[in-house]
Amino acid sequence: MKRIANGLPGLILPLILLLPACNRTEKHADFYHPAEFEPNNSTCFIWSTDYYEIIPRLAGIISQRDKVTIFTGNSAKTGDIQNFIRKHHGNSENIRFVRLSKNYDNIWIRDYGPYYLVNRPGDKKLVQFMYFWTYPGFIDDFASVMNLPIVSSDLNGTGGAREVNGKGTLILCETHELDVNHPKTRQEIENEMIEKLCLKKIIWLKRGIPQDDSFLSGPIYGQVYPKGVNGHVDEFCRFADPRTILISSVTEEEAGSNPIFSEAKRRLDENYDILKSSTDQDGKKFKIIKVPIAPVLISDRRAGPEKTFVASITSYMNFIITNSLIILPSYVSEDSDNIALMMKEKKVTEIFQEVFPEREIIKVRADTINYYSGGFHCISIHEPQPPSVR
Repeated sequence: MKRIANGLPGLILPLILLLPACNRTEKHADFYHPAEFEPNNSTCFIWSTDYYEIIPRLAGIISQRDKVTIFTGNSAKTGDIQNFIRKHHGNSENIRFVRLSKNYDNIWIRDYGPYYLVNRPGDKKLVQFMYFWTYPGFIDDFASVMNLPIVSSDLNGTGGAREVNGKGTLILCETHELDVNHPKTRQEIENEMIEKLCLKKIIWLKRGIPQDDSFLSGPIYGQVYPKGVNGHVDEFCRFADPRTILISSVTEEEAGSNPIFSEAKRRLDENYDILKSSTDQDGKKFKIIKVPIAPVLISDRRAGPEKTFVASITSYMNFIITNSLIILPSYVSEDSDNIALMMKEKKVTEIFQEVFPEREIIKVRADTINYYSGGFHCISIHEPQPPSVR
């Protein structure tokens, strides 16, 4: 008995040291990464009037029905911003301003911004991935102002590259993740994602649409180059609910009409087959809905002595979800004489109305922002509403 008693302190101390770590693990496991179709507190933007005032316009549309958060620099005059948004028919009562410690001029907040985790009691925290286009200090600034703790990861990552169903399943694109996280293996990336985002399963798709390839990978064909990041998922594949997935689709006729459509069809068909054979975190099959692909738009840009053309990253998948609305990218005006494109967008709108019956579909022209290698989803993030207050 004496020998056992003397040994207890040596045994108890490691157990005492171990308990806090176990508690931290259990607490982290209680969190989850909410999907965008779940109730949100607000849709968030970095304030800018650049890019043909697209952020004031979107903030104006969304704030008519739902909450909007505008992140500004410390010298911004919120009264002037309110007046600007009112020109776009915004509702000031639905707009919240959050001042950061300095000015940030990068509107692509989806890519370098935080990833929210929430738990049932209503706690929130942020996951900070490395940003391979260095944008130092934003997450720390954001977390300090919002008074939220940070969970850090050494993975390079961008928000547009990931799509979650809110139940523990994540969709990634292999070409993008292996590119930005070289020389990490797919398994190493998967392990880190599952741990940091409290996931249960990852589905790996292969490649994104050709326009979203890296410029450094060379032309798509001829002198037509991509200008993307090697496969952001939100340009071609999105969850509509925990078991419904929307994916861009190319017809045989389209594939025969353009080399970009031809390559896109090959890639999207491969991704579709992967999704069809995949299951969710509970082993259940998904409902996969094909959505017509957006038109190819090619712009003339000069690079040195030769003329270079760039294919804009057009996509109907780069939409914004709010509690009441779907902000759907559009590429045609109501008075357009492009009957084929008008009919295509009519079909796209009908699909979205069927998939999101409780939300109003608002179409907004996206070709200008697409010219700059991104879309509506890329310039916004959603602040989730914890389950305890729903």
